[in-house]
Amino acid sequence: MEETEQPSRRRPIPRLGRRGRILSGLALAVLAVLVALWIERRPIASRFIDDTLAAKGVPARYRIEALAPGRQRLTNVVIGDPARPDLVADWIETRTGFGFDGPRLVGVRAGRVRVSARLVDGRVSLGSLDRLMGPPSGKPFTLPALDVAIEEARIALATPYGAARIAVSGAGRLDDGFSGRARLSTPRLVVGGCSLAQTSGELRLWVDARRPHVMGPVRADAVACDGVAVTRPAATIELGFSESLADWSGHARIGTGRVATAAVTAASLAGQVTLDGSGKGGGGRVALTARALSRPSLTAAAAAATVSGDYRYGQAPGFAGRVVVQQARAASVPRIAAPGTPLAPLAEALSRAVAAAGRDLDGEAALVVDRAGMIVRDVAVTAASGAVARLSGRGIGYGWQRGLASVDGVLAVSGGGLPGVEASVARTPAGVLTGTARVARYAAGDASLALAPIAFRLDGDRGRFETVALVSGPLGNGRIDGLRLPLTIERRGGVLAINPGCTPLAWTRLAMSGLVLDPTTLTLCPTGGTLVRVDGTGVDGGARLAATRLAGRIGATPLAVTLKGGGVRLGDRGFALSGVEARLGRPESLTVITAATLDGRLTERGVAGRFAGGGGRIGAVPLRLSKAAGDWRFADGALTLGGTLAVADTATPARFNPLNGRDVTLTLAGNVIRATGTLIAPDTDVRVADVGIEQRLASGTGSADLTVPGITFAKAFQPDRLTPITFGVIADVRGTVSGSGRIAWGPGGVTSTGTFTTQGMDLAAAFGPVTGLSGTIRFTDLLALESAPGQVATVASINPGIAVTDGRVVYQTLPGTRVRVEGARWPFAGGSLTLDPTLLDFSSAEARRLTFRVTGAAADQFLQQFDFSNLNATGTFDGVLPMIFDDAGGRIEGGRLTARPGGGGIAYVGDLTQKDLGFWGNLAFQSLKSLRYRNLDIRMNGPLAGEMVTDVRFAGVSQGAGAKSNFLIRRLQKLPFVFNIRIKAPFRGLIDSAQSFYDPHRLIQRNLPTLLREQNRRTAPSIQPPASETVP
Repeated sequence: MEETEQPSRRRPIPRLGRRGRILSGLALAVLAVLVALWIERRPIASRFIDDTLAAKGVPARYRIEALAPGRQRLTNVVIGDPARPDLVADWIETRTGFGFDGPRLVGVRAGRVRVSARLVDGRVSLGSLDRLMGPPSGKPFTLPALDVAIEEARIALATPYGAARIAVSGAGRLDDGFSGRARLSTPRLVVGGCSLAQTSGELRLWVDARRPHVMGPVRADAVACDGVAVTRPAATIELGFSESLADWSGHARIGTGRVATAAVTAASLAGQVTLDGSGKGGGGRVALTARALSRPSLTAAAAAATVSGDYRYGQAPGFAGRVVVQQARAASVPRIAAPGTPLAPLAEALSRAVAAAGRDLDGEAALVVDRAGMIVRDVAVTAASGAVARLSGRGIGYGWQRGLASVDGVLAVSGGGLPGVEASVARTPAGVLTGTARVARYAAGDASLALAPIAFRLDGDRGRFETVALVSGPLGNGRIDGLRLPLTIERRGGVLAINPGCTPLAWTRLAMSGLVLDPTTLTLCPTGGTLVRVDGTGVDGGARLAATRLAGRIGATPLAVTLKGGGVRLGDRGFALSGVEARLGRPESLTVITAATLDGRLTERGVAGRFAGGGGRIGAVPLRLSKAAGDWRFADGALTLGGTLAVADTATPARFNPLNGRDVTLTLAGNVIRATGTLIAPDTDVRVADVGIEQRLASGTGSADLTVPGITFAKAFQPDRLTPITFGVIADVRGTVSGSGRIAWGPGGVTSTGTFTTQGMDLAAAFGPVTGLSGTIRFTDLLALESAPGQVATVASINPGIAVTDGRVVYQTLPGTRVRVEGARWPFAGGSLTLDPTLLDFSSAEARRLTFRVTGAAADQFLQQFDFSNLNATGTFDGVLPMIFDDAGGRIEGGRLTARPGGGGIAYVGDLTQKDLGFWGNLAFQSLKSLRYRNLDIRMNGPLAGEMVTDVRFAGVSQGAGAKSNFLIRRLQKLPFVFNIRIKAPFRGLIDSAQSFYDPHRLIQRNLPTLLREQNRRTAPSIQPPASETVP
């Protein structure tokens, strides 16, 4: 050890007497001992200190700078491992006092001291200095009566939570009067899951009557613990301790910057905390206010939230106080929307009320917290909108271990546009929550909702709610009133099941798009165990619908809908119906729409799907629809169907054969049905007509427009492919028919008109081929095929066996497939051929009669029509040809042609020789090749396509110019000849017979030998029998 030598000064010793010398010697001896002790005081002190430190095992280095009675001063003190000392001081000075009990320490002074300490198991360890501490005395701790003066003591404290540095300075008596300061700093502390960054403090220390006091600010840059982040926390503390330091009391003013948690964020936190307690326990009051709170993820906020009350810690920690929230803004709740449903106005009103209430809220609640959990009671929330929510009763208890522990109270909600609710709830000893909620009738606009008392039961992850909903309100562009639906809602784990059993659904009135349905009750039965199923994957479920009948009206039109059954799927929002039939209107103008199957899905744009096996009838349109299939859609109040179908006539017998409909579209919107499509002949691509139909349901009126762009008939496509009316009447038709028609109906009845045209049509009829048929027919009743009188058709030619050309027919079609012929006329052989007015009935197989009249036909022109180039004839004929047409064909009955008075003549202008006829034949020919007659009458009876019987009678026969005469001929001319000839041959064979008659060559060759033989055989004077034999 180092010692400091002190120089001394020697003084002369005076001479003394013996006694003086003895005393002097004794004094010198004592002095010598004292001097020796003084001289050896440092080594002695050093050995004592060294021995003490060595005995304690404490390494140390020091220098004794001063050692005097009552004062000791050490410098350059280093205690502990020199490499890592536990204490370093530039100087330490102690002051001691002496009393009857010996010396005692009365003061300590120190310069700059550095101490290394550690916190171990809750105790502060000073390293090797701990060995110098004596054993605990067992007495209560008190501050010693010791004067202390410390220039600066810096303590480096290592703890499991982080390193801390403490600087202390001060002076005064420790038990009374000490005053000093302490500075605290730590870069980072982690305590109980909380992290403090850059913590510092400036504390004033003082002792008054053995009671220490601490006061000053403590701050940190940031605190983060278990999801809570606080910036710039600060506290100004004032704390007083008891003499034993076992008790303390005081208060702290707290302030922070931004406070953020996972649930809420505050711009600041400020308040005051009082403390009165000890290490065993205590308590105080707390009043903390957080300002500018917000919850970004939910857009919730509050101007301020205050927690105030009494707390305690120790063996029974807890809190009892109130929580007050001011000017809060609730989280933005998604708007409840149910567009197109009866709940839409209610949802809109409720959304507005909730949004208004959430914009400005004040709330408070009583809160009690202890080791077991917490209880919330007396909750009151008021909104600037007028909404109020209160929870009264014992409140809600929550256990830290078991979760929800108890519920006993009444929740009441009212005002601010919210529905009135009063719900009582209680928790049974078994832990089951039961209760009843009463919801007042809620109305908004033209909608209302009434709920029967809601009975509920909650047991862990299982629950059940039961009520009955009564709803009235808009539905699409319509309305439903008195919709009644019982609701049973069950929660099983994470699955919500609504109505697990069959449920009756009823309404008193349903109106939509002009549709009004009468009171109806349906039964919906679940298809998958529950009508509605909600789980983590979405919404599923379905319902089965039994045979159902709905009745009502569309506008003023009666409506009846039936279906055999169906099902609804919630998973894909689809449904499928079978045996659907809708009947609209009164019996006299009934519209029927059917579908064997109809399915669809609910989409964002409406409802759409497909149908098959459809059919029906629209109003008074005489069409029967069948085999319909295609797509349908209901959106924006309009029903649209599109696809293909078959169309047939409803009349009996049918006026046309079934047709196929292509590109058919039917819409129902605004009480109006509109349908369009193209009619096609089956198995062909022949476009028959374009159809447009409109039915106004409200008035029961409608119309159908038919446009025939042009039907061309040819060998491969004949009219009988379209209509049975023409079968057996006409055939081999070649030509085109075009036109349009319109059918209109209403309460006053049905009207129909149409105009159809053909040009140059050729056809074959029972009375012969017709070419160049042209004309336009205007129907005044298209459905009955009735036209206006005076319809005109022109015919280029008609040939019933005798061709006539350039005819004009005036007619009128009548109901029942009848035709009234007003008249017809053709130029004929210089005269005319006319048809008498008649009525032709094609609806049955009865005979149809046509009477043709021949007027002023010239014989020469008549022969030219048959190409008789070797005959000349004169004379004029009139007559009548009654014809009858029936199932057996056409025939003439009582036909007659008569020469006008004055007769006429017939002359053969061909060349013949005796070689051709023989002697007798040549003689006869030369005599008869030119004849004149006075009377000629031709009568015809028989079928046109069979054997016609023609009786020819002419008299007053004489030779004409150019005929040769002799005595025999001259004698014969004096006889009264009357020729009666009967010809039996097919009608068209009459041409040959007529040529034979007018050709003497053929007449004589065939008949003269027979005539002569007959004359020789008979003895009677009569030369000419009443009628000649039948000429082959």
